[in-house]
Parts: sequence; C-alpha cells; structure tokens
Amino acid sequence: MSEREPAGAALRGVAYDTGTNFSTGQGDLSRLVWTERHMREEISLIADQLNCNALTVYGSDHGRLEAAARAAADLDLRVRLQPRLVDHPQQEILDHLAEGARLAESLRADGADVELTVGAVHLIFTPGIAPGEPYHQRMANAYADLDHYLLEPDGRIDFKEAAPRLNDFLGRAAATARGIFQGPLSYSAALFEDVDWSLFDSIGLMYQYLPVHLPTAAEHVAEIARYHEWGKPVDIAEFGTATYRGAEEMAFRFYDIVDRHVDPPRVLPDHTRDESAQAAYHLKMFGVFEQARVRGVTVSELVHPTHPHADDPSLDLDTASMCIVKTIRDDFTDPGSDYRLEPKESFHAIADHYAHVGFQEALR
Repeated sequence: MSEREPAGAALRGVAYDTGTNFSTGQGDLSRLVWTERHMREEISLIADQLNCNALTVYGSDHGRLEAAARAAADLDLRVRLQPRLVDHPQQEILDHLAEGARLAESLRADGADVELTVGAVHLIFTPGIAPGEPYHQRMANAYADLDHYLLEPDGRIDFKEAAPRLNDFLGRAAATARGIFQGPLSYSAALFEDVDWSLFDSIGLMYQYLPVHLPTAAEHVAEIARYHEWGKPVDIAEFGTATYRGAEEMAFRFYDIVDRHVDPPRVLPDHTRDESAQAAYHLKMFGVFEQARVRGVTVSELVHPTHPHADDPSLDLDTASMCIVKTIRDDFTDPGSDYRLEPKESFHAIADHYAHVGFQEALR
C-alpha cells in the first residue's frame, strides 16, 4: 500500500430501513413503530457513536425516506437514497423510483451529498424478471440447490436467461432516474445478477447474498475483482451476518433458523447466540474489503424491530438478525410496542474500526 492510499474504505456506512413493504406479518411495512424521535436518535447514533460518514436510507414510504435523508444530511453524512417497493408491477416500481428521484434532486439542490440507487436485487424483489411468486419464492428458487428450512424452492432460476429482462428493467430504471436526478446513480446487486454496469456511475454489491461460505480472503478478493474490470468505483452496498455461532458458515441462509409457523415464532434448537462471532465476522470482512480495494462499505444493518431480543433463547429473534443493535420492546408480544436499543459487540467493533480509518485519513 502506498502512502497516499487509504487504510480502509473512503465511505463507511450502515443501512437504515425506514420501513419496507416486506412480508413480515407485522404490518404493511417492516417498521411498524416510526416516530421522529426514534429516527433522529438513531441517525445521531450512526453519526456520533458509530462514526459513519455515509448512510444508506431505504424504504417504501417517501415521507419517511425524506425525513431520514434530511436528518442524515444535516449531520454531514453522504446519503445513499434507495426507494424500495417489493412485488408491485414494474411500472408502479418505476413511478415509485421517479418520486424518489425527485426527492434526491431536492436534497442535492439543497446541498446534500446524495447518491441515488435504483433499488436492490430487482431479480428477486421485482416480478416479471425471474419465475416465482411472491418475492420469497423467487429467493428460494435463486438458491434451489441449498438446503432450506423456511424457503421451499418450486423451480430453479436460470440467471443467464433472466439477465436480458433484468437489464431491460434496469435500463428503464436508470432512464427514469436520470431524467430527474442530476447526481450519481447506482444499483445494489446480488452477486448472481448479471448487470450491465454501463448504466450506472458506480457498482454496488449486496454481499450478504453469498451462495456459499467463502473461507479465505483470497476467494473474496477474487470474487470482487471481476467488478473492477468495469473501471468504476465498487462499493459493498450491504454485508453482514446473524448473531449466532456458525452463522458465517451458513452464508446466505444465516437468517433461516426461525420457525415462523408457530405463534410466537421460535428460534430452532442448536443455534447459540454469539455476539462475539458476529463482531469478528465484520472485522474480518473489513480486512477483506480493504484488500479488494472497494470504495465504500455498508454494514447491514442498524436496527430491525421485527426481530426483537428476548432473554429466552427460543424467542430471541435477534439471534437470526444482522442488526448491530438489539431491539428491546416494552411488550415483546406486541409488534406495535415502543422499544429501546442496546448496542451489540458488533456495534462497538465497527465504531472502533470506522474511527481508526477516519483518524488515519485525517493524518494524510
């Protein structure tokens, strides 16, 4: 490494879900409880204690997206704005993106450092590109060769065959966004998506969508190296793993340890909560991404109230989550209950790493 090269990613962030229309069974959006107070406290936590200089703000409600994005911009964070609308007709998704582009352009005009992403993993989340309904069936079919608990494949996705439909949609999405937004444009892709990156200014990789566990840094670096051939900045749009021993070895399937056919849902036996293992994974991957010479890294994710923590290990849904803080509900059984947050070991490890990289940058 030369003296002029940074010791880590220039953009250091975390993903922040403002509420997405995933099928969580806990309301129309993945965040049922949403208040201005919670949002501002959480974004202040990201800027002041997690030592981020970037924030990925995603979700389905444009009012929430705007509130969170402006709060982040007020704290001098680079805003990666990502409207997400799952399992709606393609034109509705493009219309939803257009409204997000108008928001991004308004933020840019007001002086915010903002990048617009046209979504994430459209092959899975947008119908009409790959077979399977609804989105979690397409997710099962994308990983048809893996053993699953919750997901049951009913087919197999031919990624090469789906690529023209994916890039046709991405072309329309890019044209929609560029017709409104004058700033940098990106997309957050799973590694199985064959994307025409000429459409975008930078490359975003959803690095939790690993098909299998890659045990060595060299294998990860080789996986990322092929994206540098496009001559564009490469960002790890999201990465992470769950909070139990052995989650890293599960690769993409880390979340699939909960029996959701019972009420309340229960963590399957033989999965031991281990915050240290999750923290070690983050630190290891920061080293990998530095070797791979990525521009930015984004940890997925800060908080997900649909996965509350409980003292009873069988009810501790946080065990299956990538979050770096624990959500502790006032009433565990009520998804609409107010909550408080407690940092996990990962939060502190990430904060220390980001602070160290930022300090080294300041010395250059």
